[in-house]
Parts: sequence; C-alpha cells; structure tokens
Amino acid sequence: MSAPPIVLATDFGLADAYVGMMRGVIFSINPYASVIDLTHGIGPQDVRHGAVALADSHTYFPEGSIFVAVVDPGVGTDRPAILLETPDHRFVAPDNGLLTLVCRRYHPNFGVTDTSGMALVPDGCRAWRLTNPAYWRHPVSATFHGRDVFAPTAAHLSAGVTPDVLGDPTAAITALPLTAPRPEGNAVRGQIIFADAFGNLVSDITADILADMSVWGRESDAVVSIAGRDVSGLSRTFHDPPGGGLKALLGSHGRLEVVIVDGNASAALGAASGTEIVLRVG
Repeated sequence: MSAPPIVLATDFGLADAYVGMMRGVIFSINPYASVIDLTHGIGPQDVRHGAVALADSHTYFPEGSIFVAVVDPGVGTDRPAILLETPDHRFVAPDNGLLTLVCRRYHPNFGVTDTSGMALVPDGCRAWRLTNPAYWRHPVSATFHGRDVFAPTAAHLSAGVTPDVLGDPTAAITALPLTAPRPEGNAVRGQIIFADAFGNLVSDITADILADMSVWGRESDAVVSIAGRDVSGLSRTFHDPPGGGLKALLGSHGRLEVVIVDGNASAALGAASGTEIVLRVG
C-alpha cells in the first residue's frame, strides 16, 4: 500500500519529544504513512516565518502531499483548526494566517486589501473547519493540538478519509496583514520576512519583481539599502565578488537576501523580520 506523504512543519524544535509524539500518533492511525520533516526550526510563535517556509517549500513536494503546519500561539482558544486543499496539496493547520502565502500562490492579492483579518479562499482551492472530533486523538490537550487534532487528521487523510467528513466547508480563512513590496519609480520598497539560521536576511522582494525592474544585466547598477547601510551591486554567489563584507543577492528562495560571508548579517545590522529594505537601479 502507498499513501501520500505527510510533511511536518513546526516551531517545536527537536530538544523535546513533541515531534516524536506527533509521528507516533500518525503511524498509530496509518502504519503505511510516509512522514517527512520539513522543519521544526520555525521561530517560536512566529506565524509569519511559518507562512514563508510553507510558501517557499511546498512546491518541491509530490502532488497530493499533506502538510501539517503547527505554529500556534492561540492553541486551546476559539481559533479554528482548518484543512486547506489547493490544486496540488493539502494543508492542516490552525486558522491564524499560517497559510496566507500559500494562498497567494493562487491569488496574488489574498488578504492584501481585506482589513477584517479574513479573506475568501482562492478560486480553485477549498477549505474546511475541522469540527468532527471522531477523527482526533482523545483526550484532546488544550495545549497540544499538533498531537491531538492536526496529526490524526493528516493520518486519516493519508488513509483515504475525505475532507467532507472531517469538518464543515468554509468560504474564508484568516489572512496575515502582510503588505506587498511597493514599486517607487526606479526602486522597490519591501521588508525582511525572516532571518535564517546563518543570519541571512531574506526579503519579500522576489525574482519576478527584479525581472520586472529589468535588474538582470544591470546588477552592478543596483543599490540595496537596509538599516542605514548601502550595498552596491547584486552578487551571484556568497563569494562573488571575492572577499567578505555585506552582500546582496538572489537566494535559493527566489528572494532578495542581504548576507555577510562567514558572518551573521542579522546580528551585524540589528535587522530582523519587519526591517525595511529598498532596492534601487540606476
């Protein structure tokens, strides 16, 4: 027998047994499940970081993969648990904005103009609120829905249970109030969305935006400004041009990054998620 892979993404870290317990629950329900750890290093309670990690990673997984995303500061409150189904994957998560950037893959303006905190599920996608406790682990802990709600739901999905028996359809889910990068003449103004484990500062300015600005072929004319510092030119790699110091480049996420070779750009600049970054050309 085969089952779609279940992909875990949490802020739990690996020092405690939380991830192992989730895996145990999954295999207890579906011993044929295939479980992949995407990351357990999302910043504690950092829903924005989790949203970026899911958006930038899910396209590398097989069609039909089931993502269990747990970054859940509101665990045990009245925030709903949801299942989102896109044309390619399924996501089980708290309804706290964690799926905002996944949804923007299917609707670029998802949540951008809505001030209520809710946004309509994009066309081609469907969502359900997980309301059927028959598919949860009992007793349900008020502080560990990852183990007792999300993991068992994913296991049942992987075993062939259909979404309609897991809960009730919903037309709208929570969206984070994330602004989009703003073009300003020959410049674009964005923000850092997370610092990775190396201290590299990853922004919301994407390769598509750089292409629209006709940056490629004019990399040496670009100037990146962040935290009172200017970086001249875009590098191709961490060591291009040779030498250390502050560099700006297009990273593997397909996003503009600011880095320090063999150093920590976040610590050196005092910059983090939310820090403004500006790219100018010419």
